Formats: sequence, structure tokens, C-alpha cells
Amino acid sequence: MATKGTTIAIIGAGFSGALLAVHLLDRCRQQDKILLVERNSQFGRGVAYATGNPHHLLNVRAGNMSAFPDQPDHFIRWLDSHAGTLGPCEPTGRDGFVPRRIYGSYIQDLIADRIWGCGKAMNLQLIHDSAVGLEPAPGGGFMMQVDGGRRYAVDAAVLALGNFPPGRDLVPSPAYAADPWAPGALEGIDRDATVMLIGTGLTAVDVVISLLDRGHRGPIHAISRRGLLPRAHAPVPAPLPSLDPATAPPQLSALLHAVRRAARQAEADLAAQGRGGGWRAVIDGLRPVTQSLWRGLDTTEQQRFLRHLRPWWDSHRHRMAPDVATRIGDARARGQLLVRAMRIRARHIDADRAAFDLVPRGGGPAERVIAARAVDCTGPGGNLAHTAEPVLAGLFRCGHIRADTLALGLDVDDDLRLIDAHGRADRRLAAVGPLTKGVFWESTAVPDIRNQVAALAAGLAAELMSNTQTEYVI
Repeated sequence: MATKGTTIAIIGAGFSGALLAVHLLDRCRQQDKILLVERNSQFGRGVAYATGNPHHLLNVRAGNMSAFPDQPDHFIRWLDSHAGTLGPCEPTGRDGFVPRRIYGSYIQDLIADRIWGCGKAMNLQLIHDSAVGLEPAPGGGFMMQVDGGRRYAVDAAVLALGNFPPGRDLVPSPAYAADPWAPGALEGIDRDATVMLIGTGLTAVDVVISLLDRGHRGPIHAISRRGLLPRAHAPVPAPLPSLDPATAPPQLSALLHAVRRAARQAEADLAAQGRGGGWRAVIDGLRPVTQSLWRGLDTTEQQRFLRHLRPWWDSHRHRMAPDVATRIGDARARGQLLVRAMRIRARHIDADRAAFDLVPRGGGPAERVIAARAVDCTGPGGNLAHTAEPVLAGLFRCGHIRADTLALGLDVDDDLRLIDAHGRADRRLAAVGPLTKGVFWESTAVPDIRNQVAALAAGLAAELMSNTQTEYVI
């Protein structure tokens, strides 16, 4: 009997979806088909790498940004092969911090190479549309519908939807940008006007850089409950392992004490050598084991981390590139950028201004700040159970998926297969990337996602694209 082909739909073509397509194309047979669905104009970029600002840099060194876990120098070799053609802010060496738009070009080039260099054009179909429905089909598989009305029969589907914008329930106003990446979020701001940033993480840093590049001269207020900016990258020694998941305690407090002890020791050892940056080496040493440590905590301990330690973890773990940190430091030194630990007591959003009543952390009299534009930089939305995104909403409604226990994303098993409302994993339906954050925690950065993608592609190929597979097809 002739072997039947398999069709797999990947919904979302940012980094996660595009890289998964690349891995599947490397494994697929002549008769197999990959459908890559993307509503935005460019495949392979997503929100993170679509920015055209050359000063929006990756927060990971180039040497750790290969798309392939088994080819650690792949990105470096790509940069070398394109030297002199990448435009301003072109990086040099493994320790450089690449403009995000250049990294987007790298991902797009991977897709183009599979189409033109590897002869996989017949295996890949790029669908420039929004997926609006994914329903089980008679006999197995799914029927995927796109906004344009067309329907596609697929054997399996992978949700690679990336991060969702903050879900602020506010009256729409030109003075309030709920999504800092939405077109026009920073348009029309007078250079001398006051701007309010809600949040002080990497998104806020990007917005400050964008404002400075536009010649903004007015005050920029950045507030969060703890007022923590991301720390800066610095030259550090090799990562220092400090915890073994096999012997690590299951209590958050004990893990915290162990990391602090390791950081103090590393700082002391390096100080004796006339060097610094020891705590960075310890934090970097946690990267390979963070997912295992996270999964070793019970739900109560994970919730405790989210309530008390998450801002501290984020500020130390997700650091600024040195050039970016210098510009942020300069803006603070001249008093233009004001970073403060405040909470919002009340907000009053009008058509032409956004007023906030702010209370200092620890208490004190409220302060009112009036801004010409307020920008929500609190990071992605997480509680997807109430999302308006049509594919997810439909799958929730039919009980084919459920939120994770922390409401940070979707519930998946160890193999990234989505778990339904009854606790059963569907071998034909998977998720990858930030959607799995609640289960794995570290699943938003390239070094983490590339491992997910490689494992998922291998699993899908083994189950659905083996040479002996003659069923499981619509």
C-alpha cells in the first residue's frame, strides 16, 4: 500500500512557528505538507523581530542565538556569511548583541533556504491569513478555517501564537496605548510632553529607546510595584552551575537561599581576582535547569514565586544589552527617565490625556501624574481562558484545551501535547513557545524555544511522518 502523506498546520509564524516549520521540513517526506499560517505581513518575524528600529537589540549574546541546539555556531556563521549586508548596528563576534530585525532576517532566511536551497517548496504552503477555527474532523485530524473562508483538512495542528498583548479593559483613547507594539502606539506625542510607562521591564526599555530615537525631550515616568529595571549584561566567566534538579529542595525559600549563597561566593571569588559579575554567572548557570527546577515546585510554591520573586528574577535573568543599558542610564542621570516603585490607585483616561494617582511602595501620600500618553508595558496577557482569539476561544468552548493551573498559558504534557478539559492529552494537537509558560516557565527566549521545537518536530515526525504510516490521515 502506498504511504499516505501527512498534513500538519502550524498556526503562527513568529520564531516558534517558523522554526518548527524548518525542523519539520528537514524531516518530511515528499508527500507530506506543512501549512504555515500567519496573519501578519511577514513570516518568521512575529512581534519580537518585526521592529525596524536598529537600536532594539536582543538581550542574549549572538553566540547563544543559534536556531539549532545541535549547531551552536549556526547563527554566528550566518552573521559572518552576511557581513557588510545587514545595515546599521551590525554586530561583531560571539559576544555582540544583535538588532532584533537582523535576527528576524535570519529566521526568514532559514525558511527561504528550505524552499529554494533544499527543494522543499512543494512541502510548504504559506497561508497569509488568520486562523479562526480548528475543529475535529470525522475520522481524525482537524478542519482548519481561515478568515478568508477557506477550509483545510489537516492531520495535526500546532499552536505557535506567541505572546498576547496585555488585556486592559479600558475605554479606548488616543492617550492610552494598551499594546506598545500596535501601529501608532507612539505616534503624535509632542517631544516635550510627559509620557507614562506602566511597567519597568524590557518592554518599557524598548519604549524608552524608541522615544529617545524620536528625539523625545520630555519627562518619561516608568512605574511598577517594585520599580525594578532589568540589570545590564556585563563580561562574565562561563556559567556557574549551582543547583542540581535531582537533589534540589522542593521549597522556594530553600532554592532562593542556595542561589544567594552561590552568588555571594561567586562574587567573592571573582573580587579576589579583581573581577566582577559573579552573580550573573550563577544566574546564567541556572538556565539549563530552570525548567526542571520549576516543575519540581508544587503549585503553591510556584504561586509564591509569581507573587514575590518574579520581578527580581526577571530583572536579573532577562538583562539589557550594554549599549541599551548605557542609554537608559544616561536618561536617568539627566533626570528625563524617572523609574519609581509605585502602585496605581486610580486612573482617569480622557481623549487627550491620561492622569494617574500613584502611591509609593511602602505607603505615603498619593501623587498625581498627568501624561499626554500612557503606554502599558506590563508584558503579555496570560489568562487565555477568556481570550477573544478565535482559535483558542473555539477550542476552549469545545473542551479541547484548558488553561494551566497558574493561568499563564495552556496546559500541555511533557511532549507539548495540549491537554483537554478532562485531563487527556491529544497527540494531534500541540503548543509551543510562550503558550507553555505556566508548565515550563522558561519558554519565551530563543535558547529555550529552540529545544522545545526540536523535540516537538522529532516527535511529530516519528508519529506522523514515518515511512510505515498509512493511516491517521483525513
